[in-house]
Amino acid sequence: MMKLKVGIISYAHPHALRFASTMAGGRHTRLVAISGDGSNSDVAMAEAKKYGARFYRSYEKLLRDENVDAVYIAIETYRHREVAIRAAEEGKHILLEKPIALTLEDADEVIKAARKAGVKLMLPFNPRFTEPVRKAKEMLDGGEIGLLEYIHAISENVKPPIFLQGLDMSWFLDARKSGGGGFMDTAPHGVDSLLWLTGNVPKKVYADIGAKIYGFPVDDIGTAVLEFKNGVVAVLTAGWGNPKGYSYGLEIKYYLVGSEGFLDVRTAYPDFTVYQDRAEKVYWDRPDVRGIVESFARAVLKDEPVPITGEDAKKNLAIILAAYRASKEKRAVKLKL
Repeated sequence: MMKLKVGIISYAHPHALRFASTMAGGRHTRLVAISGDGSNSDVAMAEAKKYGARFYRSYEKLLRDENVDAVYIAIETYRHREVAIRAAEEGKHILLEKPIALTLEDADEVIKAARKAGVKLMLPFNPRFTEPVRKAKEMLDGGEIGLLEYIHAISENVKPPIFLQGLDMSWFLDARKSGGGGFMDTAPHGVDSLLWLTGNVPKKVYADIGAKIYGFPVDDIGTAVLEFKNGVVAVLTAGWGNPKGYSYGLEIKYYLVGSEGFLDVRTAYPDFTVYQDRAEKVYWDRPDVRGIVESFARAVLKDEPVPITGEDAKKNLAIILAAYRASKEKRAVKLKL
């Protein structure tokens, strides 16, 4: 069976840990190289040893490795543009961690570089790859709850990245590097799922985003109200809302109201609860990460379209940036999508 040979650029983002294990054991992927750029280079080196992958000090050297077909880029957000463009120039297919970039102009440059080089560019937005959300989409498209009217989503609420032990996540608290705090970090997942579930785009957004819980120099949580062109109204809460003692490290919930019924997605992940000194939710499967990796590999190996394009990611970023603007200016902001 033909496999896609993948390299991981940086362990700055904690998602690299889960993507590495999935790529290393994937049906259609083989993890062959890891670079130690940015934060957590020591973790990157240890992971390379763990998976028998070549370790490179810099992504430039990894990109010159002719054995690497594609890269997963998990470096700090402010370097997405730089690294993604170089990857495209070296002919590597790209799975780029969200958000696509800090600005819409940078997003355009990344999209343009991938198109010019003829390489695949995909963003990994998780919720649409979970079984309950996929089932909800199937039921909505089948008209099983009538005309969709309203969505209330918590997607995602997580514990702040700096609570992760053994990893340096301090860059998340520097808006120049991350573009924002908890809302910028987690809301792109929710926005993608709303665009996917509705099959539509918002025309207006109002939001309240701020440092409300932890006193960080960046926002930790936010809520956005999106009015879609087809009349659906969605309320999205996202951010670092889960405290250290909370049993969930990651939380995704949806309440979808239609003219003939509603769908109540209590959790998007299969889990069970362990009760010892404290209660802890354990996810026994993460089909979302596996689905992202397999769909990316399939798109490259079979030369098929990726399910989430750079253009999709740019639209997503435009909504997030508009939400920040709406929060700052305390008014609804119109969108032209």
